[in-house]
Amino acid sequence: MTTVRRFCCDDLLRFESVNLDHLTETFNLSFYMTYLARWPDYFHVAEGPGKRIMGYIMGKVEGQGESWHGHVTAVTVAPEYRRQQVAKKLMNLLEENSDKIDKAYFVDLFVRASNTPAIKMYEKLGYVIYRRVLRYYSGEEDALDMRKALSRDVEKKSIIPLKRPITPDELEYD
Repeated sequence: MTTVRRFCCDDLLRFESVNLDHLTETFNLSFYMTYLARWPDYFHVAEGPGKRIMGYIMGKVEGQGESWHGHVTAVTVAPEYRRQQVAKKLMNLLEENSDKIDKAYFVDLFVRASNTPAIKMYEKLGYVIYRRVLRYYSGEEDALDMRKALSRDVEKKSIIPLKRPITPDELEYD
């Protein structure tokens, strides 16, 4: 049975096995602590039997006006728990918080352009490729900025794809 709950400080000492995947971005401890302190409603863990961490999601809400959105900073599932809809449960929770609590227009995320399994999963969850960000990962690999419109974006303006790729310095950060 899977339990989804808020991430807590103790989890930082127990989630290393989830982060071992070569496609998972890992961050320093202060980065995780900042998210835990600023956006606790957007940081959750999925636990399996024996309190084993199956996966986690870390995100935030940011932007202004029609750019007000939920952002998935990281979502990852340990290899032995993939294809069990753990990521889908975590994504649904972040989307629901973005939509119902924070009244965001959309949710976005970045994924490596080479990560075909993740791209297909996001597409099944209703995400579309909004734009390509050139050399986003370590100045070498491109990212796809994927978005899913939420109920506040009735006309779905937030997911109309850009016609040209951008560079990381063109991204807007809050």
